[in-house]
Amino acid sequence: MSQKKTERLLNLLIALLHTELGISRERLLRDVYGWTPGADRDRDTVERQFERDKADLRALGAEVAERQGYEREDSGATTSLYRIDRRKFRLPEVEFTPQEQQLLALAGLATQGARSGVDARAALRRLEAAGALPDSPPSLVQPRVRVDDPRYTALADAASRRAEVTFAYYATSTGREEERRVQPWGLGQRYGQWYLVGFDAGRAAPRVYRLSRIRGRIRVGAEGAFPAPEAGAVHAQLESFGSLPAQTARIRIAEGRALELRTTWEPVVGDAPEGWELGEYAFQDVTVAADYLAGFGDALVVESPSELAGAVVRRFDGALAALGATGARAVTAPAPRRTRPSDERLERIVDLVPFLLRGPVAVDEVAAKYGMTERELTQELSVLQYSGPTDLGGWQDCIEVDVHEGVVSLANAPELALPRRLSIEEALSLQLGLQTLLPMASPDERPTLEALAAKVGAATAHGARSVPQIDVKAEPQRNAELLPVLRAAVAGGRTLRLSYLNPTKDERSERLVNPLALRSDGDRWYVEAYCHRAQERRVFRVDRIVGLEPSEAQPLPEGVTARAEDWLVEPSATDVEAVLRLAPEAAWVEHEYGAIGGVDLEDGSRRVRLRVAGLDWLPRFLAQFGGSVALEGPEAAVAVSRAWFTRALRATGNG
Repeated sequence: MSQKKTERLLNLLIALLHTELGISRERLLRDVYGWTPGADRDRDTVERQFERDKADLRALGAEVAERQGYEREDSGATTSLYRIDRRKFRLPEVEFTPQEQQLLALAGLATQGARSGVDARAALRRLEAAGALPDSPPSLVQPRVRVDDPRYTALADAASRRAEVTFAYYATSTGREEERRVQPWGLGQRYGQWYLVGFDAGRAAPRVYRLSRIRGRIRVGAEGAFPAPEAGAVHAQLESFGSLPAQTARIRIAEGRALELRTTWEPVVGDAPEGWELGEYAFQDVTVAADYLAGFGDALVVESPSELAGAVVRRFDGALAALGATGARAVTAPAPRRTRPSDERLERIVDLVPFLLRGPVAVDEVAAKYGMTERELTQELSVLQYSGPTDLGGWQDCIEVDVHEGVVSLANAPELALPRRLSIEEALSLQLGLQTLLPMASPDERPTLEALAAKVGAATAHGARSVPQIDVKAEPQRNAELLPVLRAAVAGGRTLRLSYLNPTKDERSERLVNPLALRSDGDRWYVEAYCHRAQERRVFRVDRIVGLEPSEAQPLPEGVTARAEDWLVEPSATDVEAVLRLAPEAAWVEHEYGAIGGVDLEDGSRRVRLRVAGLDWLPRFLAQFGGSVALEGPEAAVAVSRAWFTRALRATGNG
C-alpha cells in the first residue's frame, strides 16, 4: 500500500470515528480526498475511490453506516451522513483472571503456521494493548497445532460468511476427482489431519472432507447463502469417525521385535511358524490401521482380514515401485513479487496507536514486538504525524508523534485510543489454541477454557455466532494419564525414572531424566528432558513411555534449561537430507514434517527436502504412503529403503 493511500485511509477512518452524528459526503471529499467543486479531478472518479476505501475499512472491521440527516442545526436540507459506530469497532472492555490470562497466553502460542500463528499473535497484542493480558506469557508447558494449509483460511472465511463453496475432491473410494458443492459449517482436526464439515448440496446430507484431498481452486459463492448450523454440529459429525464398528486383525510378530505394537496387541495361543508369535490387534478403520502396521515392515504379517492384509501389501508394493524414480519437471514460474497485502499496513498502524499511547517506549522494542524493522516503524510514525480529524473550518488536529533518543511517544489520538475488535481469523486462532490445552488441563481449568472461548468470540465485530465452529481433538493414545505427572515434574524440577521404546531401533531403554518442558505437535505430546544416561538433553514421545516413576533427585548440570527454539526438530551434523516427491494427496507432509525447498512439478506433485536423523527411519515413514510420497534420493537412502521393502514383501509371501 502506498504512503498516500495509507494516509488517506487512516484519515477517513479517524473522521468517521470522530463524528458523533455523521459526516457528509461533501465534507469527506474536501477533508480526506482534497476535492472541491472546480477541482481538476472528476467528482465521479473521487466518489468511486471513496467506495473502494469503504471496502478496505470494512476489511479492517470498520463498518461504515449511512443515514439521511442534517449535518448541522442550521442545515436547510438533509444529506447522506456517514459514521463508524465506535462500540462495534473498538474492543469491548474485557477482564481476565490471572488463570485466564495464563491460559489465553498459552493458547496464543499454540497455533503454528504461516497464517494462524500471525493471527494469534496479533490478537494477543491487541488484548495486551487493552491491558487485559500480561506482557510475557509462560511457556514451559506448551501444546501446539499446525495450520499451514492454505485451504484452511479460505474455508474458514467462507464458513464465517456462510458462503457456499465448490471444489474438486479426490475420493479414495473411487480413486477419482469429483466436484463437491458444500455449505461449510466449520473445521476440525482428527488423526492429525484437518477436515471440512458441512452440508453437501449435491447429496443433500452432512459430509466431512479431508483438506489434503481438495484439489485446485476453491470457488466461493455469495455471502449469507445458508443459515448458521446448529451449535455443536461440527463436533457431532467428526465424532462419527469413532462410530465405525470395531474389528480384530489376526497378526503374527517376529520374536523380540515390534516392541511398540506389543503394547497394544493381545497374544493368542496357536500354531505359529518358528520365530513368530500370534496375536490380535483391534482397529476400526482399515486405512488408518494399514498405514500404521505397514511401518513395522518384515517384523509383522497380517493374516486376516484379507482386506487389511492386502492394504498393507499394496503399501509395500507402491512405496517400492516409487523408490528412486525421477518425477516430472519443475514448473518454471516467475519469481513472486514482494508485495504487502493492501490492508496489512493500515492494520498495523491502527494496532500500534493504543500500545504507544500507554507511554513512552523504546523504538527497538516496538519494532520487535510488531515484527518490523526500525525503518518500517519510522515510516508508520510518519503516516500518523499527518493524520487527524478536520473541523468545519478545515483545520486538521494531527496526532502528536515524538521520537527522541530512540524513544517514541504518542498523544492526541482519542479516536484510536482503544484497540479494534478481533477479526474472525484472529478469534478462530485463539479458540483453536484453547482447544489444544484441553488434554493437559486440570479439572478446574476446563470450565475456564470454555468461558474463555466465549469471551474471545464476543470480542469480534459480529459476536460469537460469526465465528465458524472449530473442533480439535487429541486422539486417544497411550499414556495420556502421564501428562499431568510430567507437567508437575516440569514445574517442580523433579527427577523421574523412565522406560522408553525406540521403534526405529526396536529397543527398550531405562533412563533417569529431569523433565524441562512439555509440548505437543498436533495430537502427539513430547517431553524435553535432561537424560542423565546420555548426559545431554533428549526429546521423548509420551506415547512411547512404557514406565514412569519418581526417583531420587538428581542435580542438573549448570546452565541446562529448556530450549526456547523449536526443539521438536533436533538438527545434527549427521542428519541425512532426503529428496521426496509428494503426490497431491500427500501435500500435507511438507508442512507437517517441516520439509524445505518445495518446488512444484508439472504433474501437480511437489518436490521437497526433508532432514532425517538416520536412514533406518525413512522406510518406516514411506511405508504408510504406498508411493504417494516417493523417495528420489540420495542413493544410499534409496538402497536401504529398497532392501527394507523387499524384506517386508518376502515376509508376507509376496517377495
